[in-house]
Amino acid sequence: MGIFADNQPEPQLLNFIAVEPVAAGNGPRPDRMAFSELEQSTLDPGQRGKRMWVHPDPSSQSDLAGKLETIHLGAETIERLSVRIDIERFTANGAHVYVVASIDSNHPEEVRLQPYAEPDSSPLQELTTTATMGNFERLRLLWLKSGVVDSRKLFADYGGVDFVEKENYPLNDILRRINGDAIVFCTPSETSPRDTPGNASAHWVYPLPRYTQYWRVPAADVQPDLRVRVNARRVYWQSHAPVFGGIAYENFEVRQRYVPGQTFIFGLTKLQPWQFYQGPSKLHPLTMEP
Repeated sequence: MGIFADNQPEPQLLNFIAVEPVAAGNGPRPDRMAFSELEQSTLDPGQRGKRMWVHPDPSSQSDLAGKLETIHLGAETIERLSVRIDIERFTANGAHVYVVASIDSNHPEEVRLQPYAEPDSSPLQELTTTATMGNFERLRLLWLKSGVVDSRKLFADYGGVDFVEKENYPLNDILRRINGDAIVFCTPSETSPRDTPGNASAHWVYPLPRYTQYWRVPAADVQPDLRVRVNARRVYWQSHAPVFGGIAYENFEVRQRYVPGQTFIFGLTKLQPWQFYQGPSKLHPLTMEP
């Protein structure tokens, strides 16, 4: 996912969104889960990562086919630009899926992701979109109803070089907005990661302003088994270089049973969670590190 950073003319990478289908029933893997960013491609031999492409529109002369529609929400009129993203079939569990990604004119800081299974896909239990690159901004604070979970405390006893995770956080621990939407925030512990002394010499130099990253699930799409899942890394991906400042969350996602077209919204804001939340009760501010 690309964003425009301050005073820069080109989009700057902040995070990647990957797709993780979980097959229902018995499958070739114990957990029946497949990973779009890790599984070997059959369309691009020797390459890791399933190929994704914008679905062609026979009626359009452009390769970047999309749909622009006008939506009336009460007194508000918005424009929504949507594209269908096709995904190479997963070999681990037989999943064959696609995702409709859209951006609304009144929320340009959010991307709406709606996953679907193709008719020839194996039956699915879950079809999750996940933000996979939390170590870049050094996301360490997970904001839940019960409080803020610091990755450095959660995984204080971990000294390995692989992904590490613990239990998921269930629906009753997820923040709800006044309108019923479920929302979960993940933020860096630093006031300004790019200005933190030592960032310039880190294995991954973070060049952007500080952002709060979040997943939001509209109230109508919330299922009883909705949960938050995070994992973490002590070292940067494909290296043995320790994450600057300590272990940080890497994958950050919400998961629930598959319903065709359910909406997962990934968003960014320069506001702190307590400034952005709009929930039934206030979040308590935290003192950020310099």
